[in-house]
Amino acid sequence: MLDPALQDHLDQGEWLKDLSDNAHDLIQIVHPDSTILYINQSWSVLLGYNMEEIQGRSIYEFISEEDRERYRVHRDKALQQDPSPAGLKFQLKKKNGEIAFVEGIVSAKFNEGRPIYTRGIFRDVTVQHHNELQLIQLNAELREREYNVRQLVHNAPDAIIVIDRNSRIILWNPKAEMIFGWKEDEVLHRTLSETIIPVQHREAHERGMNRFLSTGVTTIMHKTVEITALNREGAEFHIALTVAPSQHAGGTSFIAFIRDISEQKNNQMDLYNKTIELERTNSNLEEFTYAASHDLKEPIRKMQIFSGRLKDRMASRLEEEDLRLFSRMENATERMRSLIDDLLTYSGVSNGIPEFTTVNLNREIALVLEDLELDIQDKGARIHLGILPTVNGHPRQLQQLFQNLIANSLKYSQPGVRPEITITSQLVKGKALPFTLSAEEQEKDFYLIKVRDNGIGFEQKYAEKIFNVFTRLYEENDKKGTGIGLSIVRKVAANHKGHIMAEGIPGAGACFSLLLPA
Repeated sequence: MLDPALQDHLDQGEWLKDLSDNAHDLIQIVHPDSTILYINQSWSVLLGYNMEEIQGRSIYEFISEEDRERYRVHRDKALQQDPSPAGLKFQLKKKNGEIAFVEGIVSAKFNEGRPIYTRGIFRDVTVQHHNELQLIQLNAELREREYNVRQLVHNAPDAIIVIDRNSRIILWNPKAEMIFGWKEDEVLHRTLSETIIPVQHREAHERGMNRFLSTGVTTIMHKTVEITALNREGAEFHIALTVAPSQHAGGTSFIAFIRDISEQKNNQMDLYNKTIELERTNSNLEEFTYAASHDLKEPIRKMQIFSGRLKDRMASRLEEEDLRLFSRMENATERMRSLIDDLLTYSGVSNGIPEFTTVNLNREIALVLEDLELDIQDKGARIHLGILPTVNGHPRQLQQLFQNLIANSLKYSQPGVRPEITITSQLVKGKALPFTLSAEEQEKDFYLIKVRDNGIGFEQKYAEKIFNVFTRLYEENDKKGTGIGLSIVRKVAANHKGHIMAEGIPGAGACFSLLLPA
């Protein structure tokens, strides 16, 4: 016989309420007109409402707007005695404004064919819903990545080949078909040695694969190497190869990125051959220039001697016109001698610099001024010399550079005006200069050395032309030169990885700016 208290509890239905309040699912009893009659403890805890707060309110107030109509249709089917109402997933609005996703069914209680209430039993699936959304997003991202990888492999500019641990081909992209001539279905599951590895490389390939698989030691992985391969016709050609380990079907695999460099190799060989030929041509030309210049100097020397003797012997019989012709002949032979000397100098400078050493420019210019002492005195020139730096270079070539610049200023001085030549130096950063410099040079330090004079100057439009070989802007008798001096200046500057530029103003002088690496 049951305990009287338990019997009373069961008779009054209290056990049903206790069971409902302690259930994990959300339970609700709703009047046919949608007024909430009862909610259990789980419903109250999840949404944050107690019975007093929802008393008399419609169930539709707690359903999100986007799911409200769907819920109404589902509930109406239950009220119309739908024999098996389908399950429903929808959103409930919590008291704090958050959303809870629940899933379950709504059914109706009838009395004599008339619905007296609907009962709803739901389970909180919020976490599950978010996990599903996250899984959907991850799957979408994964599909997108797989698509991108497939597109990358398919459209890659390089051949991409994947092999398994036994060197069998498991991926062969369109570029590989183009480079090697094999179609994908012709090479899949065949080994590299059967298809593209030349005989002389096969043993080394097998050793390298076995060493990596057994010890993890490799000399080729993640490095780009140049080697040869075979195409479908058996012809050997040059490739650039990069290999990286990977995973396929749970096992070790290897990805090879391959580029056909045959054209590049051919171009390199052509360039090498042309360089050798050019060096041979230049060497022959330099030898010819040097030999020809030396051979020409002796006849010219004899012409000067014999014309001098003839002039002296016939001095008493020469008229003014005869003396003028002798003078023109002497000037022509002297000019030819100067031209040959300058050609020899230019040829020597064009050979580059045999060896750099430390050069004190103050000392080199002092030697230049000694050599030009008679010209300086003859012109009454004044030289204003600042403190010059010590640089790395070739002493003789730098001496030739300054000798040509100073001699140029003396030669092109203004008649009746004392020549003033100023030489200054300062340390500067490449990017602060008006020179056209590379990005690397713009960040380097240079010595900017300026040779400025008050001579006849020149039009700025000739600032580049004056550095060309055999270029002379002035043809007057007393301004004639060989047109090689400034070409030597530019060549020496280039040999020292420097630059030279000229600025001129007619009747106001010229300024040559020399840039030498500090």
